[in-house]
Amino acid sequence: MDSKTFIGVEPFDVSYGTGFQAQDDEAQAIECSIVEDGGDLRIHSPARADRPSRLCFVDGVRRTEAHLTRTSPVGETTTGLAGAWGAGAVLIGGERLATIDHIETGRAVIFTGGHQVQLRPHREGWRWDAYSVDGDDTDAAMQNLQRLMRDTEARIADRLCAEGWLTVFDGPLHNIRRSRSVPVVGYVKTHHRRTLAPEHWNALPRIGVGDRSSLFALRDDLYACYIRVGDPGPWAGPWSGIARIEVPAAAGREAAIDTVDRAARWLPEFASAPHRDPRAPVNLTPVAGLERRLHHLLGDARLALRAVREAVMHLNRDAAA
Repeated sequence: MDSKTFIGVEPFDVSYGTGFQAQDDEAQAIECSIVEDGGDLRIHSPARADRPSRLCFVDGVRRTEAHLTRTSPVGETTTGLAGAWGAGAVLIGGERLATIDHIETGRAVIFTGGHQVQLRPHREGWRWDAYSVDGDDTDAAMQNLQRLMRDTEARIADRLCAEGWLTVFDGPLHNIRRSRSVPVVGYVKTHHRRTLAPEHWNALPRIGVGDRSSLFALRDDLYACYIRVGDPGPWAGPWSGIARIEVPAAAGREAAIDTVDRAARWLPEFASAPHRDPRAPVNLTPVAGLERRLHHLLGDARLALRAVREAVMHLNRDAAA
C-alpha cells in the first residue's frame, strides 16, 4: 500500500428485514405461468406424507463487521467493508438426532473501485481474505459478501445432494446445479417481488398450514409453489408463515408436483415457535439452530471490530514508516 494511502474504519450494525417486501418492489414483479389446474390458481391440501429418511437443511449467515474507507494520496476516497460468513448443514437421518455438520466459515475485506487491501492476520487468530469489486457502490461490496456465503452454501448442498440427502436449501436455488434431477428443495421465506398475476397473488394468503398453491414455472429450469408452514397467530399479517418452495424442473412436472405435495405436509413439522424465534413460524427450527451455531463460530462482533481496527492501525503505521 502506498505510504500516503489511508484506511479508515467505522462500525456497522446488521439487522433482518421483514418477510413481505413485494409491494416495495412492484416494478420488478414477474408473472409466472401456472402449469397445473388449467392455469388457474388453486389451493391444494395434499395427503399426509412422512418426512424423507435422509433429510438435511443447508443455510448460511453473513455479518458486516465494519465499514471501511480507502483514501488515496490525491484525496480520492472509496469504500469497503470487513465481514464474515459461515455455512453448514443440519442432518436428520432415521432415528438419529439432528446433527450439525459440514461447517465452513470465512472472513473478508472487500473494497470498491477495484482496490484490494490485505490486512495482516491478527495475533488473536482473526484473518481476512482480500477481495475487490468494480465501481464505487458500497452495495456491490455487500453483494460480494453475500455471494461468498451463497457459494459456500451451494458447495455444501451439491455435496449432500450427490450423497443422496433430500436437501432443503434455505434460499432460492440460484447457485445449485440443476442440469440433472437432484434431491433439493429451495425454501424462500422473504417475498421481494410479485411472481403471479395480481388476482392470483392476492389469493395466496388463503393458504392454510400444510396446504400449497398450484405449481408455476419460475424459470425454464425451476418449478415453484407457495406453502404455509405454521400458524403465526391472530396478530400477524396475512403473509406470515408463507414460504415459496422451488424444485428443479429437470425431472418433469409430475415429479415436481409429487415433491411439493410431500414437502407441504412434512415441512410444517419444522416450523419454529414464536417464544423461541422472532421469525416464527416461517424460519424453520433446524435452520434457526444452525444459524445460532454459525453466529457463535463467527465470534463476538465487538471483538471482530476491534481486530479490524487494530489491523488497520498497523497497516497505516507500516505504510507511513
